[in-house]
Amino acid sequence: MVIAGIVAGGSGLRMGGDLPKQLMKLNGKPVFIHTVERFLASSLIDVVIIGINPQWHKDTVQLLQQYLGNRTDILTTDGGADRNGTVLRIIEAAEKTFPITDEDILLTHDAVRPFVTEKMIADSIQAMSVCDICTAAVPVVDTVLSTENGMTAAAFLDREMLRLVQTPQTFRIKTFRKVYHSLDENERITATDVCGLYCSKGYSVYLIEGSSFNIKLTYPSDFRTAEGILASQ
Repeated sequence: MVIAGIVAGGSGLRMGGDLPKQLMKLNGKPVFIHTVERFLASSLIDVVIIGINPQWHKDTVQLLQQYLGNRTDILTTDGGADRNGTVLRIIEAAEKTFPITDEDILLTHDAVRPFVTEKMIADSIQAMSVCDICTAAVPVVDTVLSTENGMTAAAFLDREMLRLVQTPQTFRIKTFRKVYHSLDENERITATDVCGLYCSKGYSVYLIEGSSFNIKLTYPSDFRTAEGILASQ
């Protein structure tokens, strides 16, 4: 089984306004609906499970019914306290509903990245034949520096060795459980995504090709960019 886990537990504080960014409208539809539709359109995905901010669970379910109807291939669950906690909740929902095997795969994806492509989905699933975990990533095109005080440069980094991490991030469900429960509380807090969890335990993270269009909507200006991308498709 191949499951898409949509991480929609954020509050979207950096966006401003009264709604979390995943519920804000992009060209007439909530952002997360655009994202879910991308996975539903793929024949490689068996089911979509959405991890939702508990405060907005009722609203999210209502929007799903409004835009997509009552579908048996969409499940919802309350998200956790952080990103990885939400991924765990998605896995728990899958395990309650399906007989999960050692080979079953989860593609985790940001609800606010509405431009994931069929190729990224297919490449992520294919990569599972040669790795334990993979992530979409893109080369860094700008000069990157580090700073110790926020005011002066400490070092200029070699961008040829750097990548910007995107989602999907893909792995076998049972392996995630083993990794997650082997971490102490500090390790869980320090890792900001699933790849960080795996890296802390010595796993190699395989890279699949992302896209400059696969943007994460974080600030109001990102919505203007997203509208331009939609207009060009």
